[in-house]
Amino acid sequence: MQFLHATFPDRLAGTGALMLRLLLASMLLWPWGLRAAWPAADLLGWAWLAALLLASGSLSPLGAGVSLVVGSLDPGLDGWPFAGLVISLSMVGPGAYSVDALLFGRRVLRRPASRGGTNPKE
Repeated sequence: MQFLHATFPDRLAGTGALMLRLLLASMLLWPWGLRAAWPAADLLGWAWLAALLLASGSLSPLGAGVSLVVGSLDPGLDGWPFAGLVISLSMVGPGAYSVDALLFGRRVLRRPASRGGTNPKE
């Protein structure tokens, strides 16, 4: 999963990614902003799935893909602005304040001490 995101930004950029994820999740479900009407009944389950994945930051590429499909099929969303926001979120990544960052985030790699190598203290 980590190969899908270059970094998991924290501080101000991570807060911005969190706000963008919450905005997109709310746009999928409630009629305000770029949404003109309630989601269609046949897309409501997919919209909820995409909103949950986006809001939690869990499996972000899958959530972005599902939300792009819902956004393209739902006439209540104005397609291009919504798609632009989803693509920009995909480019930024889920951010440090997400489930993806907890599961697949930054790791500290420690190299084991070499055996039989030259030790300058000896």
